Amino acid sequence: METKEDKINHSLVVGWLVIVTVLLISYLGEVIKGERTITYLFIFMIVTVIPAVTAYILYLKNHSMNGLRYYIVTGYFLMYLFCMITGSTNMVFSYILPMLSFLVLYHQPKLILYTGIASVLINIVSIAIKIVNGEMTISNSKDAEIQIALLSLCFVGSYVATKLYDNITKENLEYTQMLNEKNNEIQKMTFQAIETIANTIDAKDTYTQGHSYRVAEYSAAIAKSLGLSEERVNNIHFIALLHDIGKIGVPDSVLNKPGRLTNEEYMLMKQHTVIGGEILKDIKVLPDLDIGAKYHHERYDGKGYPDGLLGNKIPYVARIIAVADAYDAMTTNRVYRKHLSKEIVLNELEHGKGTQFDPEICNAMIELIKNNKLDDVQAHEDENNIDDAILILSRVMEKNEEISAKRADLDELTGIYSRNCGERMLKELVSKKTGCLMIFDLDRFRLLNEKLGFIKGDFFLKETVECIKSLKEDIIISRFGSDEFVTFFAGVVLEEDICAITNEFFDKIHKRIEQNQDLQGLSVSVGVAIRNIDEISFSRLFQNADKALYHSKQQGGGSYYIYSESNLINKSDNTNVDFERLLKWLRDAEQHNDLPKSTFQEVMDIYDDIRKNMTKWENHMQIVLFTLLTNAGKKVIPEETDRAMDILERAIAYAVPVKGMVNKFSNTQRIVMLQCDDKRQSTAVVEHILLEFYKMYDQKGIYIHYDFADLTDM
Repeated sequence: METKEDKINHSLVVGWLVIVTVLLISYLGEVIKGERTITYLFIFMIVTVIPAVTAYILYLKNHSMNGLRYYIVTGYFLMYLFCMITGSTNMVFSYILPMLSFLVLYHQPKLILYTGIASVLINIVSIAIKIVNGEMTISNSKDAEIQIALLSLCFVGSYVATKLYDNITKENLEYTQMLNEKNNEIQKMTFQAIETIANTIDAKDTYTQGHSYRVAEYSAAIAKSLGLSEERVNNIHFIALLHDIGKIGVPDSVLNKPGRLTNEEYMLMKQHTVIGGEILKDIKVLPDLDIGAKYHHERYDGKGYPDGLLGNKIPYVARIIAVADAYDAMTTNRVYRKHLSKEIVLNELEHGKGTQFDPEICNAMIELIKNNKLDDVQAHEDENNIDDAILILSRVMEKNEEISAKRADLDELTGIYSRNCGERMLKELVSKKTGCLMIFDLDRFRLLNEKLGFIKGDFFLKETVECIKSLKEDIIISRFGSDEFVTFFAGVVLEEDICAITNEFFDKIHKRIEQNQDLQGLSVSVGVAIRNIDEISFSRLFQNADKALYHSKQQGGGSYYIYSESNLINKSDNTNVDFERLLKWLRDAEQHNDLPKSTFQEVMDIYDDIRKNMTKWENHMQIVLFTLLTNAGKKVIPEETDRAMDILERAIAYAVPVKGMVNKFSNTQRIVMLQCDDKRQSTAVVEHILLEFYKMYDQKGIYIHYDFADLTDM
């Protein structure tokens, strides 16, 4: 870092070299013209050029040399004296202004005083010699008198101005020094507070006593071995001390759990990196103080957390702390295992190069271990020296844990995330990933509690959560209300994939109801919203899913809807009354007393035709019932209903393949029978029909509900 002394010396040296160069060129020209001798030029170089070059060499060796300015001014004065003796009075004046400029600019009152006195005395002596030699008399002494007066005026004025400026500068320096001392005191107190906090964090886990201190020592040793500056090594030490500060937000029950963590507990543990980064991001006493806390669990291969950064995109200090943190984890006893041997640790580090760890940093750590440079790092434990600050902070931590327990980061009944914790995690996930947000809501839950009791209601809630959990590993589920659960499926944006997930959920619910009579009455509605562009926020996504959930509720529940900007599309595979009756009639042709004869005959003709060809085409038979419905509270005239049905028929004709067959079931219902290779293919056909319908139908009051079933096994 360039200091004030560096700048002063640089300006003085450059200025002197420029003036000497100009004079040297000028005198060289006079020598060529015959106005000066080679001897004069040689003496000039000895007196001026050599001192100037010497000063430049001294500057290159030490830019901050305190005495360099005095050497330069002395050399400048010798040059001035040489030119004054050998030149004319006019020539002498050409050197006064630049020399005084240097002296005034760098406020050296003593230099101005001594230089002024010497200049006046030398000029008086020069005048006296000229008078003695008869070269000057009273009649032609005007130039000499002006010269003495100007010299005196210049130096006296410069001295006074520089003295005043010097006093102001000294006051500023004293004030700046006082501020620096205060800053040093504040920084020292901050570092002490950092150490106190680090000790308190470690105290939350009996198996990690001294962990932060050791990681800080290991990180500093790695940084030093990599050739980083002393200042940066110290900064890394303190950054590493706080790398686990986010564990303040993790319950002790999770930190000290002896067994394997559940998916929810592990996700909660992983949040300590984000929490730590948030706590430290606004503290500017050290650069990048939050970096170590937030990114020390990132992996070099991009498989770490919280952001999955790859390679050199991970901040350098975080890569150092990651290696130090892993080393301490392997070499200390933990709740789940004893410490590893030196040979195993080295093998693990070698194995992790380029995948978990930065290869260069990992190699530095391996060398430190092999050379036994880390053996003297001791746990920072001294129970007799715990001061009042630690005791107070520990009590604050205990109180904070009580509050956290009351807020319940994990829902006590279901074991999933509470709303506060879950919403924070879901927001972070939604901000980085595309996918679909799902809201699961138990139908008529209040009435169920009143009728069957709250114990039965709790049982329904837990069974619903278990079904949601089984849909995907490491899924984030949050309880947003008494009977409402929210989750996000990252990367799931295609409607057919969403259908597969929700259908699987309903299959699991129905299977549990069949296996356990105590679950009779359990019904769940699902609202889905898709995030396939980055601009959609969590709040907007949740609102969209909530709108879809509302429409599912309006249709009696037990189904799911996917929100679209243009419409709400029903995707329920939960059959309605008409569909149940239709399937029953198809299973047993004798039981069709309440079905219009013409309608039933048409249905059976189509079904018989399909049955005849089932041996010819060995693929699945699907029956789909499309029903035209109106939104709650929306009145639709008969003409509008007829127009919508006409559009639906055109959409079916456009989307259904040749093997598909269509029939009218009622005035607002159409049956479509399909022969498809699998359920996914038939779902795609249904999706196509709905998309075509909503492209052609421009009103909001009517939407299409559909139900379908596999007829292959009938």
